Amino acid sequence: MPTVSFKVSGREAARIRELARREGLTVSEFLRRRAVSTVASDAAGEFRIVEDSLTGLPVMVSPSGRALVSSDQIRALMADFP
Repeated sequence: MPTVSFKVSGREAARIRELARREGLTVSEFLRRRAVSTVASDAAGEFRIVEDSLTGLPVMVSPSGRALVSSDQIRALMADFP
């Protein structure tokens, strides 16, 4: 299997490790998923709110292959909404 390497700052490395740990993934698996993913979703496959990179506004992101959102899922998301 080929190896890809790149340099990051100490702060960037810490952030990458933190995000990987939050999702219960190795750094390698985290980066692979981020590199090939077209839809941001967490490792548990749950709906979540993220900040839109263009507008900075909160947007809901669904796991791949999920079309419908239940009222319970909306309530759970809104419980933590600012």
